[in-house]
Amino acid sequence: MTAPTAASPDGIRRLYDLMRRVNSQHELSEVLHEAVNGVVEGLGYGVAAISVLEGDTLVMTAVAGPEDVREAILGYRTPMAEVFDEYAHADEWGILRYVPHHRLDPETTTYAWRPDYEPVDDPDAWHPMDTLYAPLLSASGRVLGNMSVDLPPEGRVPSAPQRELLEMFVVQAGLAIANAQQREELADRVRLGGVVQAVSALGGERDLQEVLAAAAATLHDGLGVTQVTLRCFDESGDRSELAVGHPGDARGGDWVVDLLADLADLVDREGERPVRLRRDHDDWQLLGRTAERLRAMFDGRGWEEGLVSPLVMGRAVLGYLGLSRNAGDPAFSEAEVAAVQTVGRELGRLLQDARVRERERRLLAELQQLDRYKGELIATISHELKTPLTTIIGHAEMLQDDGTGGASTDAIMRSARRLDRLITELLSYSRVQERPEIVRGPVDLVELARASIDLLSMQARAGGLEVRLRAEGPVVVEGDREELGRVVDNICGNAVKYTRPGGRVEVVVDSHGDVATVAVTDTGIGISATDQAHLFDAFHRSSNLDALSIPGTGLGLAIARRIARLHGGDVRVESELGRGSTFTLVVPVEAP
Repeated sequence: MTAPTAASPDGIRRLYDLMRRVNSQHELSEVLHEAVNGVVEGLGYGVAAISVLEGDTLVMTAVAGPEDVREAILGYRTPMAEVFDEYAHADEWGILRYVPHHRLDPETTTYAWRPDYEPVDDPDAWHPMDTLYAPLLSASGRVLGNMSVDLPPEGRVPSAPQRELLEMFVVQAGLAIANAQQREELADRVRLGGVVQAVSALGGERDLQEVLAAAAATLHDGLGVTQVTLRCFDESGDRSELAVGHPGDARGGDWVVDLLADLADLVDREGERPVRLRRDHDDWQLLGRTAERLRAMFDGRGWEEGLVSPLVMGRAVLGYLGLSRNAGDPAFSEAEVAAVQTVGRELGRLLQDARVRERERRLLAELQQLDRYKGELIATISHELKTPLTTIIGHAEMLQDDGTGGASTDAIMRSARRLDRLITELLSYSRVQERPEIVRGPVDLVELARASIDLLSMQARAGGLEVRLRAEGPVVVEGDREELGRVVDNICGNAVKYTRPGGRVEVVVDSHGDVATVAVTDTGIGISATDQAHLFDAFHRSSNLDALSIPGTGLGLAIARRIARLHGGDVRVESELGRGSTFTLVVPVEAP
């Protein structure tokens, strides 16, 4: 039987079938088997084999030829460096590499298999030790694998036409591997992107222990690792704060603090990249003091490879992430290492956010405690002052009634009553601060405004002020009559108190949909923008000298706003220094 020639229709057909499969979504193993079978069945070679590069080793993946040959070389592993050495002795036939038998030393050359027959004494005959290789390349020229053939047609060194057709099979095999790797890389990016996104989404108000446990489980499932360990340290870095593992518990001892220090040193020297730990590599020494401890842990648990990534925020190392795989598991890819580095940054951010929230919670609790102490102190002191002050006022009034006190008694009465007003407001401020809710009933804001104006009428006439009330009818809301009356009295009283003689005060009561308002506008001294920022703070007094000359406690507006907010409303201000002010009480018509 005559072997197929280079132009064999069967060879062309097999090449076409291979090209069709390469450009479809067929599995890589199927395409590579089609390639080697095409070389054997379509081009007439006795044996064809394809090795795929894994790391720095070629792994025999597809073999066509006799069954005993397939069994002998399938899965055979060859260091790529050995094949490159053989390339150095080869004749270059395009992308093919032909190494005649006389150029290789049989004592130093390793063969997965070689044919067993006597060579023919003919310069064009194929010698059993001749080798014909072809590197399988990506479009960018990166080596992806290797194709080797043996026992060419008619037992002769392939002719130029035969080599050209073989080259076409080689090119298609390289494209098949490149396409498959691109698909795997894309799927890997999607998978790893999902892992990073899932970890990033674990923040919020969740407990830190819960966040770390969820992150460990996500990384275990998403990266397909044997064990995940997450450990964070207190802000001093002197002790382990939290540690979680998945599926097993996080283990360690005092030496884990040294590991944090080693990682911090490494970040300072080389940045935040993860450290890759492999049994047959010397990366362990990057971790200095803890290298031997980690190696012993790997030996004890049977781990083959691991990653240790610092959890960083800026240049600060807050903890570390450890991942491990057993022997037989796939090695960590560069994409996985990059994803773990990103996860380390995200977990560092989550840790920092959790610490900030914890500090905020502690500070808020302390402030609330201080506020309670302040309220209790104000109430206690005010009550203690109230009793002796009442006695002072009573005796001063008796002296005035007897006509024996004179000017001194009048001065005592003025000061005592001023102090009494301050204590009364302190007690009111303490009461409204501690009051969680109010007793509601129908309250007519127009009636409250009219009562307040009547109360202030004598003071207004004495100052030559015009005070007007504008309201079209009752404006009824649900609230506490006494408390809302206190707010209206305060804003009306301030308008009268801070308006110069001859000025005007207008009180407008209205409702707008589901809210009611009491707006008090005056032509008084006005309030600066700086003072408006702190106007409703307790004990605040204006920086305006005109306002400071008028007695006040600095509590009235703080009490008024607190009461308004207990009702679901507010007190608002619009003012311009020297032009007057408008204070508006806003309350919902119905209870919120």
